[in-house]
Amino acid sequence: MGDAENPGQAAGWAEKRSRNPSITRMSIVTTPDRRHPDAPRSHCEFKVFGGLGCRRDGSEVDLGPVRQRIILAKLLAAGGDAVSLNNIIDGVWDEQPPASAANQIHRHVGHLRRIFEPDLDVRETGRYLLPAGTGYRLALATEDSDLAMYRELVRRAREALAGGDIVAGVRAYLTALELGRSPAFTDLPTSALSSPEFVAIERERVAVALAASEAAIAHGMAGTVLTPLLSVAAAAPLDEALQACLMRAYVATGHRAEGVRVFERTRRRLDEELGVDPGPELREAYRELLASGWTPQDEPRPPDEPRPAQLPPPVAGFVRRNDLAAVLDDHLSDAFSDETVVIIALGGMGGIGKTALAVHWAHQIANKFPDGQLFLNLRGLDPDGRAMSPEDALATLLASLGEPAVSSPQENVDAQAARYRSRLSGRRVLILLDNAGDSEQVRPLLPASRGCLVIVTSRIRMTSLVTREGARYLQVDRLTGAESRQLLINRLGARRATMDPDALDKVITLCAGLPLALAIVAARVALNPALPLSAVVSDVSAPSARLDSLSSADSSDDVRSVFSWSYQALDPSTAQVFRALAAHPGPGVSLESVASVAGVGRIQARKLLTELVTANLLDESQSGRYVLHDLLRAYAGELLDEDQERPEYERRLIMHYLHSARTAYARHHRQPVGTVDEPPSDVTPESFDSVPQAAAWYARERATLWTTIDLALAHGLRRDAAAMVLAASAPGSNSIPAGRTQTVLAILDMVSVLGEPLMEAELLRSIGEVFAPLPQADEYLRRALSIFEGARELAGQADVLRNLAVLSLSRGDHDAANAYGERSVGLARQTGRQELLAVSLLTLARARLGTDRFEAGTRVADEGLAIAVAKHLDHLKIYYAQLIAESSWKLGRLERAATVSEWGLTEGVCESNGPRCAVAAILARAAFDLGDQVRAERGCQQFENLIADNGFRELVEASGIEEAEAYRDMVAYVRARLSLMSGAS
Repeated sequence: MGDAENPGQAAGWAEKRSRNPSITRMSIVTTPDRRHPDAPRSHCEFKVFGGLGCRRDGSEVDLGPVRQRIILAKLLAAGGDAVSLNNIIDGVWDEQPPASAANQIHRHVGHLRRIFEPDLDVRETGRYLLPAGTGYRLALATEDSDLAMYRELVRRAREALAGGDIVAGVRAYLTALELGRSPAFTDLPTSALSSPEFVAIERERVAVALAASEAAIAHGMAGTVLTPLLSVAAAAPLDEALQACLMRAYVATGHRAEGVRVFERTRRRLDEELGVDPGPELREAYRELLASGWTPQDEPRPPDEPRPAQLPPPVAGFVRRNDLAAVLDDHLSDAFSDETVVIIALGGMGGIGKTALAVHWAHQIANKFPDGQLFLNLRGLDPDGRAMSPEDALATLLASLGEPAVSSPQENVDAQAARYRSRLSGRRVLILLDNAGDSEQVRPLLPASRGCLVIVTSRIRMTSLVTREGARYLQVDRLTGAESRQLLINRLGARRATMDPDALDKVITLCAGLPLALAIVAARVALNPALPLSAVVSDVSAPSARLDSLSSADSSDDVRSVFSWSYQALDPSTAQVFRALAAHPGPGVSLESVASVAGVGRIQARKLLTELVTANLLDESQSGRYVLHDLLRAYAGELLDEDQERPEYERRLIMHYLHSARTAYARHHRQPVGTVDEPPSDVTPESFDSVPQAAAWYARERATLWTTIDLALAHGLRRDAAAMVLAASAPGSNSIPAGRTQTVLAILDMVSVLGEPLMEAELLRSIGEVFAPLPQADEYLRRALSIFEGARELAGQADVLRNLAVLSLSRGDHDAANAYGERSVGLARQTGRQELLAVSLLTLARARLGTDRFEAGTRVADEGLAIAVAKHLDHLKIYYAQLIAESSWKLGRLERAATVSEWGLTEGVCESNGPRCAVAAILARAAFDLGDQVRAERGCQQFENLIADNGFRELVEASGIEEAEAYRDMVAYVRARLSLMSGAS
């Protein structure tokens, strides 16, 4: 959102206007609440204990990326108090924050606001997340946050106990402990949880558990507090006061042996982890326990039991995945808590290295499980269909533990599972269940003994296991480039792997981070000493033979076969969608585009895509956007070609992008040229609620859209290809990317014989834009103008005249530019189309300002800006902001230049970062000239952030190399002066 989320901005408008009447016209940018007063408002409820969550109107919502979740967590932890921007930044970035940190925070805040209130206008604050000082605060009722309710219950408990109402006080404490039975924000990264406010919540839980337990034990109510006390004590195993309290609760309820176990376990941990002996409080609790009459002889000793050590050998050449290893290590400590059986589910596509990772990590931590390690291959997706039944699995595990596989012929699975859990009772065992088919296959094999760790690997996402048993799911993704390189070096040796660096890089790219593919290539080279890596590259790089090159004699080590096992487990409808994905040329696909290509409805598409994601044959990169692994795409393409379904899928793909592009074009307040038939009933085009949505779609889908234009030509759909070209970019943008001119010229030749004069004229106009300022541009634009004049098409004439004005400006002919611009504005007024008039006024303003007619140019610009704001033409605002801000700066109207720049950066929407770079540079210089170092610094930071995001290239494209360098020099000057002033102070 940029500065749209700056808490002081709204208040600053009145002050700026009072100081400088020249910006009175800019009052049109203030933002009223556009909702109808009777419109229902969203109601949100927030959860922090056990993991951050939000329910809006009763349904769980996705809170977005991790940094956005950290921001919300800090605001919730503050309990309605303000959290400064610096505090938020410190919590979001572990190390030095980037220069864009503040802008990123403001943008995340804007996203959160629209998650809480989807109907909220992009510039509205809403009623939940409010500006406060330099930061933000959350405005919530007590009942809308479990943390707020928890604190209110604690307050009431203390109040009741202080008033002598012991029962009411203990009950209130118990209710609070039940609400906060799990630590807060458990789904946030460990590094983030070190923030003081998060640490304080956990200390608060410990303090409440202590107070509740002491009150309950002192008044004979220990039994009521034991269970919630266990939960809190499990999360703080080294808190001696809490463990002593747990010991006293056990003694008070007659479980003295359990109290001894708490003492011994805590004593051992203090020694192993801190190198200290128990403190006086823990020793005193132990003396009290002994004084109660317990002796060591009271505790029965377990018989000698088998200690299985069944882990397979680690995979040779294994590459440590540091990101996954860190997450796994974080989960390990939970395996030793009092009440927890930790289940870790590793999911991912076939060949991604789940088993290798699980086995490697299991060997690393095996010494922490002194009672043994069990391993079982459940064969969940084996091609022969012989998945291991729960009965067989339990029989194998029981035998490994020294138990008879079946105690009697009548014994069922439940009885087996009960014996299995009994055998593991009190033991600390690591259990690795490999290649699970589903959660039901795993569920009977889960122990109940505290201190056990279960690792499950599966090609499907174990949703039910996560939901019901609280398994921690970890997605195993492709290797990075560096990890892929290391795997090949580990397998082949450094000398052979790096002998041909180019070939090595190509193998890494073509294997797309799939460990199985890399291992197959390494094996081929290792088995053939004379075979260079470059020979493998030539095989793997051929699209038709890519999977052939990644095969072996053993089907279990064959990429195509491994993929097929997952594919064959799909139902027919889901398998159809998987094949249909191969017809889509984009690197990422939307829900609607898949629905169109597969010819299914949107709801059905979401269901089937979810099944593919669950089967780890597809990744959901963000809500409603999906990515298919490169090698899986190759496999899906083979399946698609075998069934000869491709032509029909491609037909629907063309229709999808044709109608989606025209809808995006129309959302920019311009009607696309020509008419097309309504979309077929089996096609689901994209829809856009706003200009920013349409602009984002253009930016995301540009490459795919042009590939689809090629596809339409290949299918002989010339008119559809032409219509897509004309809607391939937002109005006013360059609609023909580099390298595509010849494609459009070929389409132009086709259209000229189709009897579509208006489409021909619009194509001529688009080509004229691309060729400016070359001589060919005049020819194409004048041919277009002639056709539009013959058809009495005023809007088309206005557009071409505007192009001729721009062309004249590029050649330095300002008189001609003014003449063309005035004619364009006159025709646009006759059409009555305000959006067309706003575009023409923008060009005329540039022409007049280019001849130093600043007052006249500013009047034209103000009229155009007023239209852009009134008609919500967001894509024009940044251009008007640049024009008005720069001319104001040149005229010495510094406050207006800075104010309009800030407004443009907040309000403007543009596919290119070029105009935003220019406006940020003007903000930096104008604010500095005003003596406003804060705003000058903000302008510099915004310019630098945009430049880092490919902005300079786009600035050159928008303004030319000389102007782009001038803007960069402007910011460099301001940055240097600010640094000097900072050093002097």
